[in-house]
Amino acid sequence: MALTDLRRPAPPGAAASPGRRRPSGGPRRPRGEGVSAGLTGLALLLAYAGLRPTLQGLSWYLVGALFIVLVLVAANVTRRLSRRPWLPTVVAALASLLALTLGYAADKALLGVIPTPDVLTRFSRLGEQAWLSIAEQALPATPELGIVFLLALLTSGCALFADIVVRRAPALTAAPLLALLGVPVAIRSGVAEPVWFVLTAIVFLVLLRRGQRRATPAAVLVTGAIVVAGSLLLPFVLPPVADDPGTGGPGIDGAVNPLINLGDDLRQGGDVPALTYTTSSTQGVYLRLATLDKFDGRQWEPADIDPARTHDVAKFPAPTGLTSAVKRRTLKASVQVDDISGRWLPVPYPASRITGVDDDWKWVAGGLTVRSRSTSASGQHYTASFLDLKPDLAQLRAATPSPVGMPLDVSVPTGMPAIIAQTALRVTANATTEYDKAVALQDYFQSDGGFTYSETAPVDQHYDGSGADIIAQFLQKKAGYCVHFSSAMAIMARTLGIPARVVVGFQPGTPASVNDKRVFQVSSHDLHAWPELYFAGIGWLRFEPTPGRGVLPTYSDPQAVDDAINQGGGTASPGATASAGPSSSASDPGGASAAPSASAGAATATDRADATPWIVLIVLLVAIALLFTPAAIRAAQRARRMRAVARGRDPAGNAWAELRDTARDNGWAAPDTQTPREFAERLTVTLASSAARIDGLRRGVETTAYARAPGPIRVEDLRSVVKAIGASTSGRDRVRAVLLPPSLVARVRGDEE
Repeated sequence: MALTDLRRPAPPGAAASPGRRRPSGGPRRPRGEGVSAGLTGLALLLAYAGLRPTLQGLSWYLVGALFIVLVLVAANVTRRLSRRPWLPTVVAALASLLALTLGYAADKALLGVIPTPDVLTRFSRLGEQAWLSIAEQALPATPELGIVFLLALLTSGCALFADIVVRRAPALTAAPLLALLGVPVAIRSGVAEPVWFVLTAIVFLVLLRRGQRRATPAAVLVTGAIVVAGSLLLPFVLPPVADDPGTGGPGIDGAVNPLINLGDDLRQGGDVPALTYTTSSTQGVYLRLATLDKFDGRQWEPADIDPARTHDVAKFPAPTGLTSAVKRRTLKASVQVDDISGRWLPVPYPASRITGVDDDWKWVAGGLTVRSRSTSASGQHYTASFLDLKPDLAQLRAATPSPVGMPLDVSVPTGMPAIIAQTALRVTANATTEYDKAVALQDYFQSDGGFTYSETAPVDQHYDGSGADIIAQFLQKKAGYCVHFSSAMAIMARTLGIPARVVVGFQPGTPASVNDKRVFQVSSHDLHAWPELYFAGIGWLRFEPTPGRGVLPTYSDPQAVDDAINQGGGTASPGATASAGPSSSASDPGGASAAPSASAGAATATDRADATPWIVLIVLLVAIALLFTPAAIRAAQRARRMRAVARGRDPAGNAWAELRDTARDNGWAAPDTQTPREFAERLTVTLASSAARIDGLRRGVETTAYARAPGPIRVEDLRSVVKAIGASTSGRDRVRAVLLPPSLVARVRGDEE
């Protein structure tokens, strides 16, 4: 009788056939495993290509494809070298983990590839960044580092799952395929491209046909028809996802970087109300959404989008670089947001306090912008206190750029077009101070350089954007809108050694009388971008290079600076000065004022760095505990029965129950209707070396059943036979017997033998 024959009761009178016993040494490999692996990989790559409408470029696809191939190759090579069925999965998972560590946290790992708690912290932060970016970017999104990391993790998991199930249940490979195909459908209705669904379904049908050798053709065709129909209909039957507000909103829909879509927002047809505000200022105020202080040569973006939880908007730190020598007064603005669905809150600069919003809104260091992790700005009503700064001409001309501690604000990427630095030097050739250079740059764009404002010329002539190459073309064409003017002035200032950044927000809007109150109405056409330049002792100052847009700051006209201060309203009272909060000294510009922000951010970052590895470790321990819970229960049950046999407590009943459950766990049939003698004979055919012990257990059980005195049952015999049963089965059945014992599962489900 073959070993596989023990998986069903032997028919009465059947003769044993020891010569047909399956050779030991592990399970036989099915033919064509390489073809199945290739089809699995092809299906995954096609399904992964379905993400194409959601992301820019090709780098994200190459990374995900690399991890798919890595997992499948590692698993199948290991499978050819080893007969242990669990080893390929372990090796593939380990290869994926090492590759993720090498690619995304090599500086935190031992020897660059061995994970440490710091690696887990890095992975956690990349995951957080990815989800924020996914939630906030417009389509097609920029494949930032966090997003690519998440895709590498997703493709690795899908490939690992597909490799596990493809040989045993090929139909289950539909799960990872649908997980990949469903990403664009989940992001937005109508984005998914049906061609990838069809191609993936075709490969899946071929894979299914190869794996279902015992299935009828009708079953295969029905399953395939369901998959194909589902793939084609899925994008249309799922609930639609709300599109970005086009004509229905000002276009600031929560993007991490509002500058990217600002041109499209300005060119949209309707003029949609964005917000209204009242203010104690005699003039309107600029309201910022995001501060873009990082420039990589291709675009401007925020250096920090994740505010610390301790950054309560009820008290802002003093603005960077501002000293007590600069006159200021405290003003207020009461803002009612209408149709802005982003997570940036429009606030004046520099804000000192905001009331009326919940605790989810936090200030972001550096630019003192305000951001939420989950709450939309739409419908918010709040009051912001802010400082109105009045530096005099002597302070402006005495101020020097101080990039100490701010490398991002003054850095210039290598390889930029020469026209940018050359134009900056030429325009500021007669300027003797940093302030005069800044004014010269502003005047060059406003009037001296022959520039015109146009929202369509950059699109028509293919130089729309904020990258260095785009700005080089803009300086030649001399036509563009606020994105071009602000980016050009900021980059040119940096080439001169002046720290500069770009801010996206709203210009002051249009004043109107509502219920006898002066109210400023701001619409989507007031979306704007402007540069800010840093001067030691004063801090960040707004400039306005865009002709015909915004309001020129008073301090940008040297002749008007002192006159404006002497006309009143600019002289700060002692109380007003004190209300500004702590500020840095002139001898240490930006130092003290930046300290609260930096220390708070560092403390929060440290707390998260300390906590994240433990959280991940706890989750892993819980997962491992759940995985091994059935094994622990079964091991405890076996130990209890062994003790009962050793102590003489119903030895026959406990021994027989343990023997029967062990057989079931290892894939053998052991029905209650079969007598001990019949079952012992079946065991003896395969476990010939344990025949004496099996016979001793049988006699003990039969003696107990038919005699008054219990029969002799030795615990050593029971342990030996249990061990022999486990050793005679394949590795796959052995792993299943330990991790998910069928006898325990049957008992939980109430199955009848």
